[in-house]
Amino acid sequence: MEFVYDLTVDPDAENNTHAFALEMIGHNKTVLEVGCATGYFTKVLAERGCKVVGMEIDPEAAKVAEGWAERVVVGNVDDTEVWDRVDDETFDVVTFGDVLEHLRDPLAVLRVAVRKLKPFGCVVISLPNVAHGDVRLSLLHGDFRYQEIGLLDRTHIRFFTLQTARELLQDAGLVAVDTRRVVIPLFDTELGVSRDDFPEAVLDEVRADPEFETYQFVMKSVLDNGSQAVVDMAHRLDQVSDRAHELEVRNRILEEQVLHLADYAELREEHARVGEQLEAWIAHAGELTQWMEQLRGERDAATARAVELATATDALRADLEATQQQLEAIRSSRSYALMQPVRRLRAILRGGQA
Repeated sequence: MEFVYDLTVDPDAENNTHAFALEMIGHNKTVLEVGCATGYFTKVLAERGCKVVGMEIDPEAAKVAEGWAERVVVGNVDDTEVWDRVDDETFDVVTFGDVLEHLRDPLAVLRVAVRKLKPFGCVVISLPNVAHGDVRLSLLHGDFRYQEIGLLDRTHIRFFTLQTARELLQDAGLVAVDTRRVVIPLFDTELGVSRDDFPEAVLDEVRADPEFETYQFVMKSVLDNGSQAVVDMAHRLDQVSDRAHELEVRNRILEEQVLHLADYAELREEHARVGEQLEAWIAHAGELTQWMEQLRGERDAATARAVELATATDALRADLEATQQQLEAIRSSRSYALMQPVRRLRAILRGGQA
């Protein structure tokens, strides 16, 4: 049986939700994995020495996950009675991997989950960023089309930005101490947005938000125990993390601009080369045109001369034909026949004189 949420986990992958979450969870922990699906993430946790209790709404997927979990509780985590089945247990880590956006009341669920934490435990969540640039650009065209998976998964009923995700954690009694980002560049998501559909000024506005390429947030939070020092440190960590991310984004934009400028310079050089070739061809075409004009003139002169020669030839032919006709007339005349003895005598006399 195939499941939509059945993936392969690579712990060493870069820019990857599962790899970030595994690093935050660590090894040899007790873990409550909310929304364990078929246990593809559970399996890796178990391989790292973790003891995992799963919670899953799909009974068929839960059966598969039981192969790696200590046990799997089947039910809808939006319903409080599901949590009663782990009422006497606490955990080092509670995870919500791409789960909260599917829930009717994610805050209520988080508040229940917090009560399952050990005193120094943590909550690890991952959430899609609805403020990704591709979503914003889609909305500019009036398009908010759901997909099978991804930013606009058809089963999402809640949407989060960085700010609202942190507020959700805070309202649940948690303080975010580590925020990672899965980055997918503009125009590269499953939404199919095209660069050609938007003017550069609009794209500049979208790029002004440091999170415009953030596809998912992966966040680790600890209990807010009322200590101002913990809260202040968490806020400082957030600020440092956000600033580092902002600088990374700015660096990527600058790199793209440099590449764009390099491409532009290369295009200008190519344009100059083409321009030089074009000018050479224009000059050559001018020379060919002059040569063709010269040949045309010579052709016209030769044609005129040929006409003259043809006319002269026709006249000579006509004169020759007239002369031949006259000669034939003389030869056929009576007087020519009577004079025949005289012509013969003259010929003899000329021969004798010779």
